[in-house]
Amino acid sequence: MKYFKYWVKETHRIRVAGQPEEISLLVGSNESKEAASAQASVLARGIEKRIETRDARDEYEAGIKEHVARVIDRSNVVTVCRYGAKILNTDQYTILDLDDYPKSFWDRFGAARKMTKKERIVFKFEQAVAKLPELGCDFRIYETANGVRVIGKQYLDPAEPRSTRIMQKINVDWLYIILSSKQRCFRARLSPKPYRLGIKTIKVSSPLVCETDEYRSWEQVYEAASQDVSVVHYLKSIGKDFSRDPVVRFHDEQCNAHKRFKLA
Repeated sequence: MKYFKYWVKETHRIRVAGQPEEISLLVGSNESKEAASAQASVLARGIEKRIETRDARDEYEAGIKEHVARVIDRSNVVTVCRYGAKILNTDQYTILDLDDYPKSFWDRFGAARKMTKKERIVFKFEQAVAKLPELGCDFRIYETANGVRVIGKQYLDPAEPRSTRIMQKINVDWLYIILSSKQRCFRARLSPKPYRLGIKTIKVSSPLVCETDEYRSWEQVYEAASQDVSVVHYLKSIGKDFSRDPVVRFHDEQCNAHKRFKLA
């Protein structure tokens, strides 16, 4: 998982087929803005060379291009997403948001036929745990506004093909699978979606937006409106309890997981 505390956005001039062209680069560093600026120059020259030699871009682990709001530890970082919500990024736990379940002809028979959609998602996940030991044994299950969130104690490297196959089997959203693979971490929203609070949604087009007075003013309004809502409600655990893990406790506190507030 790559993240950066300092960001710069710069325009650099490169040569393409002998002609000058300007490119805009957003580059991060964990040292300083000066280090990020120096890296931008190196990156611009690298782009120029690849264009000149027509080299294909190597596969790489994509950095998280979001403002870092908090570093919990080396495996857990809180960032601000494109619409202003706080996001936990982790390469310690497996986190999956399930908004649907794998459909089966047998769903119309037996116990599942009388369940609500969210109950079926949990039921189907528990069935998957029994059939897919690679998933692990210990989980925390939460209700979200649209479905269910699962936190697994065992980390599955999302960049591995095996992990992709497992996530497909339990109906994880395809875009989430791709993002997790590229960033080599899992993500969980910790704060409500602004539109569900009835407040203005800010567009965080780059990490630099979070350095502006406009964002800081908006954040105060957003945090005040977020106090009496929950992002998730804790439902149950499977296997051993790991609720006292510092990162899990932080997740639950930030999400108001144990308060019966409206889900947002």
